[in-house]
Amino acid sequence: MATTTATIAISSDITDYGININKTMTMHKLGSAVGLDETSGLRTKKFNAETEVVVIEQDEFTNAKASKVYMRNTGSSSTEFFYVAKHASAAAAGTAAVTIGKLYGGDWMLIPYLADVNITVAPSTTNNMTLEYMVFAE
Repeated sequence: MATTTATIAISSDITDYGININKTMTMHKLGSAVGLDETSGLRTKKFNAETEVVVIEQDEFTNAKASKVYMRNTGSSSTEFFYVAKHASAAAAGTAAVTIGKLYGGDWMLIPYLADVNITVAPSTTNNMTLEYMVFAE
């Protein structure tokens, strides 16, 4: 049985009493203690145009009820970002896509994924940018 564990540590002085969050999650198949046992592998994609690209196809994984998607903008810019959207069309503002958010340089995300839609990204600039991503699936 495969074991995949995600850990997050957040500390902040945003409040008077401070915040410290340390959580660990073992990724399991839906409704069981069996670990996720399929993956897309760690992938990177380089961009140099503001064109939207489907990076995760909904039909790549056939049983993805408890899957997770990891994405990271490998850059360091505070002004250059990737639009991330769940839809088969453009991720940029003003489209039919459902934009999840923007990944600025150094930002990353880990989200649940049902594999019911494609995940699309679009860079905010024509400068060279790199996206790192991976799917953990059932």
